[in-house]
Amino acid sequence: MKENKKTTNEIEPIRHYRGKKNSDIVNFPINLRREVFSPKANKELLEAPITTGRIVFKVLNDISNDQFQEERNIGQLQLFEEEFMTENNTYARFTFNVEEIDEHKDYNAIRKGLEVLENLEKGWHKARNSKGKVIKSYGGVILNPNISEGKISFLMSSYWVGKFLNLGVYNPAFFETAFALTKMRQVLFYLWLLELPEKGTKVKFENLQETYNYNYQDAQTFNKNVLKKWRKKYDSCSNVSFNSSTRKNYIYIVPYYTKDVDLQLKKETVTKQQITQKLHYWKVRHDLKKDDIDILKSLINIDPTNYKLFVKSYDSFVANC
Repeated sequence: MKENKKTTNEIEPIRHYRGKKNSDIVNFPINLRREVFSPKANKELLEAPITTGRIVFKVLNDISNDQFQEERNIGQLQLFEEEFMTENNTYARFTFNVEEIDEHKDYNAIRKGLEVLENLEKGWHKARNSKGKVIKSYGGVILNPNISEGKISFLMSSYWVGKFLNLGVYNPAFFETAFALTKMRQVLFYLWLLELPEKGTKVKFENLQETYNYNYQDAQTFNKNVLKKWRKKYDSCSNVSFNSSTRKNYIYIVPYYTKDVDLQLKKETVTKQQITQKLHYWKVRHDLKKDDIDILKSLINIDPTNYKLFVKSYDSFVANC
């Protein structure tokens, strides 16, 4: 049976996101990354312009006030379903300034980024609401992109709005990281880094090289010419970076929280990052358990001045022992 699509003139967006002030951090749903924004899911993203990633981060930023977790934010889930999950072909509109994606107003690069998202996962999509009703919508991640008079505008179907809004399990990502990086594959690798366990992982050189479309002869060369250079970038512009080493045809990657980044971050964001980095160091250095770190976190949340007390006490412990 052939589905009937609404024409552009017939589409009336349910909600209009007009551009929210940029936050330091966006919440990136893990399922969204694994199912869509990863080389394994969509290989073509490796060659996409960096504007593709920036638009995605901007969408996550602008919808942040509406994001929810089904098991916790029942009210927000119900509101989303009432607005977006009752009829087929329901859409939200996004509008923001050109310079929010590229400060140099490179219209060609922005246009290409929009085209990638318009064609990404394009087709009919189905989602089932809590009452069991199946809602259908058509399009790629975005639909009907437009650049006019310094503004970017596009639609997003209820299916994709749900993917961006429903956090489930997620990772905090620095918003400006997507703007400090220059290649889309660096953004994809960064999002993967956020998911790695603290002890790290090992990957076959051939698999990693194939995943990111490189053609080096051995693991050592790949590590030196690609991963080491990426590490320097993440050290300066993201909340997570990594160490890498090789053994035969395996590459070992161990993530760590960064200390100092060259981004204009709010004071409270910098403080949170410093606390996260310090707790991570103590956990690794002294083989602490997750419960131990959770206790420290809870005490800091109760009274932020406890953090300085912990640091002072630890420094005294090191000096005397």
